[in-house]
Amino acid sequence: MDDPGLYYLWGEEAYRIDEEIQNIVNYWQAEWGQEPEVVFIDSTELSPQQLMENLEYSPLFALQRVVVIKDPPFLGKSGRQTSRLRDFQAILEGYMQEMPAGQILILTSRERHATNPVVKLAEKKGKVVPCPPLGEGELAEWIEEQFARQGRQVERKLISALVRSSQDMYYLKNLIDKICLMVPGGVIPASCLEGQMETREEIKIFGLIDGLTARNPQKALLAFHRLRAQGEENIPMLAMINRQFQTLAMIKYYQEKGLNRAQIAQTTGQKDFTVRKMMEVSRNFSWQALEKVFALLLETDAALKSTSQDPDLLMEMLLVGLCENVS
Repeated sequence: MDDPGLYYLWGEEAYRIDEEIQNIVNYWQAEWGQEPEVVFIDSTELSPQQLMENLEYSPLFALQRVVVIKDPPFLGKSGRQTSRLRDFQAILEGYMQEMPAGQILILTSRERHATNPVVKLAEKKGKVVPCPPLGEGELAEWIEEQFARQGRQVERKLISALVRSSQDMYYLKNLIDKICLMVPGGVIPASCLEGQMETREEIKIFGLIDGLTARNPQKALLAFHRLRAQGEENIPMLAMINRQFQTLAMIKYYQEKGLNRAQIAQTTGQKDFTVRKMMEVSRNFSWQALEKVFALLLETDAALKSTSQDPDLLMEMLLVGLCENVS
């Protein structure tokens, strides 16, 4: 499909999603001959009526626009067809029938739920752009390119260590910038990485925490079973989950106080990557939800230490509860 008015981007790698959004903006800026207005719509509490109002556009009264809606609930996993989902579907169907010239709509989601009717609609009417994580070889090339852009050469061992870290590309980009400042000249050695990354335990549990904060029980359970297969014990994992949610609550508090990312990092002593990640997912948990999170964590801790119930089953129940039963 040439020059679509709608793009559907999906994938877990936020850096690649944002990079593709910028590519689309750059392409249409060249096509239109002027810089478009880029509008990011907060999808947290987006209603069908608000969606319709945000999509209203008249080229007579505005510059060209690129409208971006990241991770809207109407692109999520759909069980039954709710009236709200049908409302979103109807609005988007009407919009896509006569997409206005001069406006581009970009929808993104972390996962592609093929049975979702809105996803089907977006794939039929728009251009689909998968943004999966890079393979090891591609990631190594990307890391080397990031150093090269700053005129730096690095030991191959350093690139290999970064590839194996399992960190996302935003984390790696921030770490690369930091390393270049730490080592002002010469070839950057692998030894400079020591003490600069999350601990081994934090790296291991990253997939589990990512699944929980995204409210994705399948991903959380998959990560949990992988950790158990690697010999990780339940009680230390529970303690790590508890610490991560404490961090989330702390960052959410300062975020709502109006502090920016740098101020939150300075105030809390957390790494920039952690602050950015938690700021992104804090909207997934209201304060009432966080109260329930800590109640479930406490209940599971007591059960693990004082009952004869299957500890793996207790952890599985906790993970599902954290993802699905907290509202």
